[in-house]
Amino acid sequence: MSVIMTDRDARAALDAAPGAPTAARGWLRAVAPLWPVSLARLLYGYLWWQQSGWKVPSDDFGRKSGGGLWYWVHQEIQYPTVTAYRDFLVNVMIPHWTFFGWMTLITETFIAVTLMVGLFTRLGSLAAIGMAANITIGILNVPHEWGWSYVMLIMLPVIFLLTDAGRSFGLDSFVAPRVERAADGGSRVARLIRWLV
Repeated sequence: MSVIMTDRDARAALDAAPGAPTAARGWLRAVAPLWPVSLARLLYGYLWWQQSGWKVPSDDFGRKSGGGLWYWVHQEIQYPTVTAYRDFLVNVMIPHWTFFGWMTLITETFIAVTLMVGLFTRLGSLAAIGMAANITIGILNVPHEWGWSYVMLIMLPVIFLLTDAGRSFGLDSFVAPRVERAADGGSRVARLIRWLV
């Protein structure tokens, strides 16, 4: 009940703001509770956790078995969306396979942890946008891949980035007020960190 009252109060304050343009008073400035976005954040983080699970270092990230990351990178090479990207995979990634395998595993795990725990959610969202864009560029022309799933893979972290998704069911809700106070007190580091939570 208190969330509903808070949202109504926030909407009323926005609608009553003197000099606010008519469009800003309406649906462009609507306020909604964060818990649905936070639930999506948790599930999206789990998706990255699950995907990082098949990046297996003991198999040299699929090079030994021909599966996993190795298989999908070779699909991207065989069905390139962008020729320059394929050239990067062939000339840079494949010769340095183990390094890029570890970077993929670490990045996906970082995304998963930041989003599931809700700590530095915006930073995790930025990493997810970059990783999802990277995957999308590589995979769009691979047969039987549905392009819209990759659009959603990019759009969800954009929503988390633009909202305070980590401040509901996340550790950012504890960190953010302290960071805000420090930033208001003149701390330059806190001003930077404020944009990450």
